[in-house]
Amino acid sequence: MQKRDNYYERIILIVAALAAIIVSGLLIPKASGFRKDLEMPAAPDISVEPISMESIEAANKVLVAQPKPWIAPIRNNKPVPLNKSVLLVLKDDQMYDLFLEDKLLRPPMSNLFLRKYELDYLYPNVGDMDPDSDGFNNLEEFQAGTNPKDPLSHPPVTSKLVFLERISHPYIIVLKSSSAPYNVQITPPEEPKHRHGYFVDPANADGRHFGPEKNVADKRFEFVSFEARKIPDPRLGEKDVSEMKVKDHKTNAVLTLVMNVEQDLAEYDAKFEFKLDPSGKPFVQPNGSTFHLPKFPDTTYKVIDIQEDSAVISPLLDNGQTDKKNDLVIKKG
Repeated sequence: MQKRDNYYERIILIVAALAAIIVSGLLIPKASGFRKDLEMPAAPDISVEPISMESIEAANKVLVAQPKPWIAPIRNNKPVPLNKSVLLVLKDDQMYDLFLEDKLLRPPMSNLFLRKYELDYLYPNVGDMDPDSDGFNNLEEFQAGTNPKDPLSHPPVTSKLVFLERISHPYIIVLKSSSAPYNVQITPPEEPKHRHGYFVDPANADGRHFGPEKNVADKRFEFVSFEARKIPDPRLGEKDVSEMKVKDHKTNAVLTLVMNVEQDLAEYDAKFEFKLDPSGKPFVQPNGSTFHLPKFPDTTYKVIDIQEDSAVISPLLDNGQTDKKNDLVIKKG
């Protein structure tokens, strides 16, 4: 049995060897053709011309040449920055270039002002804003040429002072007689319903002075001269228009009192409002008085004149005097 198995194994080996020989014979011709297909064609003969030294030097000059500077394009006579993006804002379907001034985004403020101080120009009410909380809005700072981001840089504080009204205190004086001692009647502001009579005697030193003050030396008025005058009158035949000149020691002015003609030497107060005052309360200053603005005690102001729609104030100099060059007109507002 064992001999039979060995016999079969030999036959199988012989058949396998014959098959291998046949396959090898078939593959050898194809392998030789494949090698031919892989062979590269011969490179063509290319002749290269030598590079001249002039060409090399010219190339070097180009490499080491200074780069040309960038020149900003000009629009509306202004350079457009090359290192920044252009600020364009769309408003009411129109494009606004904040680097140009020919079309203002938030008039009357310039585009430069909005851009320089980095204001909130996208908000329509940017002019009413107060970034530094100094009491002055952006529009006021623009008009004054100050820095809206610096609380120490702002318009004059007096620009926040408003004249509200003139308060009148009537002071009526009238000549009532044309013979000495002359009768002069006065209605002072503190007693508007009472008329006081004074007799002026030019022959008496003390009698030359008169007024509601208690002491003779403090009397407001002093007799200067008297002139008796009469003019024709269709009803009376003639009318007494005598004149008496008196000096007003309060104003240093010489007044002319005409017979029976009332003269009002009214005294006035100015009523102000200071917008930067935290209390928000108006205050009253008589003509000729001095005052300080709340929160700004370093400057003293004096009321120079009071009209119906305005008042004139002046900051006092170091010597306590006023200077007309510094006079400020505070208008009604």
